[in-house]
Amino acid sequence: MNNFKLPLSLIGIFLLSSSTYAIELTDYKVIEGEYSDAYLDGSLNVNDDSDKEQTSYNANVSAKLNSVYTTAPYTLKYYIQGQGSTVRGSDNNDSRESQYNAEAYIKGNKYINNDDTYYVYGDSKLKYQKLSTLSKASDPYLEIGAGMGYGRMYIATPLASAMRIAEDLKEYKIIKPSVSDKALIALAKIIGLESQYASKYGSNDYKQYWYSDMEKVLKENDALVNNELSATGVVRLNSILSTNDSRSVLSRLHGWTVQAGAGQVLSDYNGNSGDTTVNAEFDYALPFGYTSQLQETLSTAKVLDSSSDLDYKITNKLYYTYELSDKIDWINSWNLEFSKANNSGDDVTTNSLGTTFRYYLANQLTFNTTLSLNKADGNNLGIRETKGWNTALTSSISYRLK
Repeated sequence: MNNFKLPLSLIGIFLLSSSTYAIELTDYKVIEGEYSDAYLDGSLNVNDDSDKEQTSYNANVSAKLNSVYTTAPYTLKYYIQGQGSTVRGSDNNDSRESQYNAEAYIKGNKYINNDDTYYVYGDSKLKYQKLSTLSKASDPYLEIGAGMGYGRMYIATPLASAMRIAEDLKEYKIIKPSVSDKALIALAKIIGLESQYASKYGSNDYKQYWYSDMEKVLKENDALVNNELSATGVVRLNSILSTNDSRSVLSRLHGWTVQAGAGQVLSDYNGNSGDTTVNAEFDYALPFGYTSQLQETLSTAKVLDSSSDLDYKITNKLYYTYELSDKIDWINSWNLEFSKANNSGDDVTTNSLGTTFRYYLANQLTFNTTLSLNKADGNNLGIRETKGWNTALTSSISYRLK
């Protein structure tokens, strides 16, 4: 466990970092907004030692899509993720083993007063998997839920992009050293309307109108040195806002929500209907400057069926990202889950920690180095206890789809 002291202490240091601007991302409370990102990851490890009976390999591929769309009356969130691996050992009797899993989730919030207070929600989750120990895939898993909540999550990514643009254009003496908060907010609002510009002018032509309106609001707020953006300014805008030429600003969120409701497993991996649960969740997000992001999700589910093997489950997911530079991100995660057994057997606690350095290459490619640690305490509920921390160091190439 001592191995974690340095990374966790570094996270604490970066949490104290602050923006050089008077304005903070938490000041951006524009309700209308959207963001999405999608990555395709792959890694391959091949060993052909002369003293081994056959070539061994380990191939992994994963894909992930996250998207959030928010308006005054509605918020829609969904994600799709999947991963698969193929492994073969170095002995002649080692056969190829494959496994894969996929998950899709969608949730809609309807705000009762079209503000940031009370809402009702509905969600559903679909999962599919094939374990390496089985010859075929399990039955699809389907779960639905509904309930009521309070609060709202704001998308502050446009303001983070505006702050980065201001810093960049200062170096080229295109924008004045002192940019007002009003100018940054006005620029951020135009940045946040990208999808509307694309819809109105078409995906091939919208950027000229988009950039033109950015120049217009900067002029109106007396932010440009020569009262024009110039060709260099347009190139720099495109470099920051486009994932084709460089990396874009990672998603920045702030706010909190709390909710409670009921859930029902319509079909488990064996094709049987599952238990009814009472659920509660707290979701929190806070950016630090425009370089750091903290996200925390705490959820619990209580099974109502007294004959179930599971009494209740508590899950905590913590994420922290820090932009070391325009080309390198440091991404950290900690997933903790506690499952209380209802009748016989152990209570189970699982921990999963990961730290990734993501280096942005050209043409939407990134090179990732990840250190992951996993531990399980207790043998029950389909989980096997580990003797200690399982550690893995992997490298992979990612392609950003959007």
